[in-house]
Amino acid sequence: MSATGVHTKRRKNWKQKLIPRLILMDDAFIRVVLLDVKCTEYILQTILGKPDLKVKKQSLQMDLKNLQGRSLILDCFCTDKNGIVYNIELQNGAKGASPKRARYHSGLIDMNLLKAGKKFENLPESYVIFICEKDVLKENRQIYHISRVIEESGNSFPDKTHIIYLNTGKTSQDELGELIEDFYAEDPRKMHSRILSQRVKELKETNYIEEGEGNTMSSYLERLKRQWKKEAVAEGHAEGRVEGRAEGRAESEARMAKLMGILAEEGRIADIKKASESEAYRKSLLQEFQLI
Repeated sequence: MSATGVHTKRRKNWKQKLIPRLILMDDAFIRVVLLDVKCTEYILQTILGKPDLKVKKQSLQMDLKNLQGRSLILDCFCTDKNGIVYNIELQNGAKGASPKRARYHSGLIDMNLLKAGKKFENLPESYVIFICEKDVLKENRQIYHISRVIEESGNSFPDKTHIIYLNTGKTSQDELGELIEDFYAEDPRKMHSRILSQRVKELKETNYIEEGEGNTMSSYLERLKRQWKKEAVAEGHAEGRVEGRAEGRAESEARMAKLMGILAEEGRIADIKKASESEAYRKSLLQEFQLI
């Protein structure tokens, strides 16, 4: 078999091992799931307790810019039939879901929605919703609803902006708790929601692996590989300076590629994600597999 054939077969094996392990808390996967607007509707209906909510329009990976040109990519941005807008963000780390990040999202959405010449009263009601792996606000609550209040009276300040944090680390025996369980279910047959289960099952079917949405699902692995390769090059340069040998960069890149392959073949998605965020954890994995 040619080198190209071996690479193609190995890539296919990675997909076959990884795709069944994907969960809704994997950001690349949920973006594909939400291409079916019924899934977005169900998630919003459950989090907001609005069973009649209907999404009229939605955009995934929407690019917003401020006056200085700084870009913000929204995971999911949608509008319901009443003109209310929603920004859903999936956050596996606390750093990307800070209160000031929520404030920035809300403000930038307003700036982009208010067209030139329009009155402030034309601003729509808005929700910024962070679905978090951890309890970012650290009050041991499952869900946090944040709105402005008038301190002197305790009355609501009616600017129609809302921020919600869903802590998926805390479950419960109700519909919201079931949604949280669905976010971590690998097997669609074990999901509570028929809408989410059907969509996840469809995406994990074998015939999706090699074409169409299957390629979109597995593209996150390719992005991680490129990221690791870039970091390996930097590490190799450092090794080259310290050890005085040109092969330092190539050796580091080869180690990273081999580690990615091992983790992919074993279906260790959580380790792949964690290693992409932490150099120390990546080093511990290299030691675990005796690659250094």
